[in-house]
Amino acid sequence: MIDTHCHLLHALDDGPGTLRDSVVLARELVGVGVRRVVCTPHYSRRFRTDRATAAERVRELEVHLARAEVPLSLSLAAEISPAFAAAEPISELSPRSIGGFLVVELEPTTPAAVLGTVVERLENRDLQPIFAHPERCSSVREQPRLLAEARARGALVQVVAPSLAGTWGSAVTGAAWNLLDSGLVDLLASDSHRPGRGARTLELAAEAVALRYGEDTLVDLTERGPTRIVGALAEDA
Repeated sequence: MIDTHCHLLHALDDGPGTLRDSVVLARELVGVGVRRVVCTPHYSRRFRTDRATAAERVRELEVHLARAEVPLSLSLAAEISPAFAAAEPISELSPRSIGGFLVVELEPTTPAAVLGTVVERLENRDLQPIFAHPERCSSVREQPRLLAEARARGALVQVVAPSLAGTWGSAVTGAAWNLLDSGLVDLLASDSHRPGRGARTLELAAEAVALRYGEDTLVDLTERGPTRIVGALAEDA
């Protein structure tokens, strides 16, 4: 699997506090079948993560993973808050994209109008959003057509494992499965933040998806879809 949404880097946001915890989480992800992680530290008002610092964290973690013989490849992007996606300078957003895509968080209270605003703003700069955990967003739950319209313009939709596993309650879980039932999902990611649960939650979600829709659909969500983002990097991993 290729995990396209993971807070693996330590001491940057609400992810692991230490490098050791990052290595433990990486080992756990490998243990459930993940071979590449796109590291997505927050870029928001609360966590204005510096790109250069994040890149240094990647290099540091790569050294320690090699020493620990953990076969996990890393890429760097970010999880952009909806406010930043709509208003931050493109010069700050573009370096945090990967494969021409920008991971944009949809928060529980994100207004419906934000989706169209972000799509229009980014497509004018040759970027496309990956809308992360839209199932958590009440306006999307009320108007799922917003995602269909965004996908028609090139956006991708990313459901995360904790939603399918019930971590955020029955409304979010139901919405996540409804999006999958409707064919509106392109990616399944872990949204892991620390060791202990994230990898196992991804494993359980993947098993449930395969049981409900078949192995080919799971491969679409965890391999073929992510390969659109990481491209040749994934093929070489």
